[in-house]
Order: sequence, then structure tokens, then C-alpha cells
Amino acid sequence: MREATLALVPSARALDAGWLMERLTDRRSRAVRVSAFRLLDGRGGVVGLRAAVALIDDPDEKLRHWARQSVQRWHPTADVPLGSAEVSELYDRARELFSEYVLTRRKREAGLRA
Repeated sequence: MREATLALVPSARALDAGWLMERLTDRRSRAVRVSAFRLLDGRGGVVGLRAAVALIDDPDEKLRHWARQSVQRWHPTADVPLGSAEVSELYDRARELFSEYVLTRRKREAGLRA
């Protein structure tokens, strides 16, 4: 599965994000969740943030750590509309990963009121 996922990473934006998001649930095997996350995270933008936030409480310690790091590293890209309500909601769901100061700065960077 790892090799197939790596082969798909360059084409990650062409894959159905909804279908991949369904594979992040803890009902799926770790290998499936890791592969789906790798592809979604590789897309970047709101899709990458959405996937990372979905896994911040994952039962697998390594996957949870990777997802939390991904949230903390995330910055809006040109394809993310400033003031996106979804970005605001995702940041609020991941609030525990940031100090108030950093969260305020990240929200402002995304065109949001802090």
C-alpha cells in the first residue's frame, strides 16, 4: 500500500477528497488511514488542514502526532479564500495545539477575526 500511495502523491489533487476523508475514520486500518492522510496532506490547502484536524485525536499515537504537527505547520495558500468560515472552525477545533498568541496570529493570517 505504501508504494501505491507514494505513486499517487503527485496526483493527489486529482483524487476525490471526500472519498479519502471517509478513509480517515478509526474504523479503518492504520495503513488505510495513513495512506489517506498522506494523500490529503499532500494536497495542502483547506483539504490538508481538514484531514489533519480530523486526526488530532486519532487512537494511533504516531498518526495523531503527525496530524498535530501538520495542523501546527499549516498556513493558508493562494487557493484558500481569506476569511474562510471552515478555516476558522478547523482552527477552533485544534485550539489546544496553539497558544492564544499563535492562534490569533494564524487566524489573522487567514483573514479571520481572532
